[in-house]
Amino acid sequence: MADADIMVVGAGPVGMLAALLSAQHGLQVLLLEQSVERHLQSRAIGITPPSLEILRSVGLAGAFCEHGVAVRGAAAFGRRMRLGRLDFTGLNSEFRFVLSIPQHRTEALLEQAVLSQPSIRFLRGHQVTACLEREGDVAVTGSRAAAAQFHFSGRYLLACDGGKSTVREALGIPCDGAPDRRTFLMGDFEDTTGWGQEARFFFTARGSVESFPLPDGKRRYVVRTPSLINEDSAGYLGAELLWRAGVDVAGVHQFWESGFGVQHIMARTFCKGRVFLCGDAAHLMSPVGGQNMNTGFADAELAAWLAKVLLEKLAPQHLVLGLYDRVRRRAARAASRRAQCLMVAGSSGGLLWSAIRNLATFIFLHVPLRQLLVQAIGMQSIPCRNLENCRDRIERELKR
Repeated sequence: MADADIMVVGAGPVGMLAALLSAQHGLQVLLLEQSVERHLQSRAIGITPPSLEILRSVGLAGAFCEHGVAVRGAAAFGRRMRLGRLDFTGLNSEFRFVLSIPQHRTEALLEQAVLSQPSIRFLRGHQVTACLEREGDVAVTGSRAAAAQFHFSGRYLLACDGGKSTVREALGIPCDGAPDRRTFLMGDFEDTTGWGQEARFFFTARGSVESFPLPDGKRRYVVRTPSLINEDSAGYLGAELLWRAGVDVAGVHQFWESGFGVQHIMARTFCKGRVFLCGDAAHLMSPVGGQNMNTGFADAELAAWLAKVLLEKLAPQHLVLGLYDRVRRRAARAASRRAQCLMVAGSSGGLLWSAIRNLATFIFLHVPLRQLLVQAIGMQSIPCRNLENCRDRIERELKR
């Protein structure tokens, strides 16, 4: 017999949400994570309304909103003038904002919920090294502390084990894409700006600055860099913030800093046999707007629901797998295209391009079409943005 109905490999935000959603469907879940402790870095911070609707379904939306900052508007600036503002309060959702919450806090809230679920067995320090699909189940093997080996099986597996997914590689699923040449540097500071809960974007010939409020009186800044700059930036971030955005962080307490690059990767199929790929294991894209993590949340929601459909034999496996691959690849492609367009438009420099971009931005933000950008950033125009939005259509497809 299998050790669980559902195995989830990887306990990042997407993996833990996948485990919670599976448990909510009455399934026995085994959640495996290679790290012994949670990471305390704070990379992804934006949670969009469709994801908050998913979190509401597992009773966590209130806790997330309590521990985050509701960003209801964003203002755009050039080097010397204000270009316009976006208002998220018109979004068609109970959650008319983008929630800013550090990833380590997201993971803490999800882990607390996971540990409270008796139907989830959560094992840290278990690194999966191999995955094998068998008749009736899927098996994984790996190593844990003191070089001890483990072997587990589940009737279905949700692979949430990141961009270098061991499960994806073991199944021989190839990926398309490559790293982007653009690089960025981010840092979290004490917020002394007086901008409150508003996000701000600065577009200059030298590059962009993105700024987001964080809980506990902090603010994040992200700047485009000419090359990858590691954490020891010798004052680069502060100097660029002053020149590009007029923000002086000299003497302001800095909590964290990290350089990063951008990758664009898409698995050629999001599922194979009894395995569903979710989150980074299926796709990587520009982090602009938090599109990748939020797309992963929707992957997890649909995969958990379809796994229940399969376990209850409500539809044939080939139909379910084909539907998951089609629906989630379409959503991931849409999110990736939008994130890429936003990144290129916002972060590209040069005097001529900057002047054209800023003029176009000024015009766009003063006409009704700006609502299209609000919908894009809020991920409300993503196809099948969550199960609440498309369940009826999916159920009809499964009955064909």
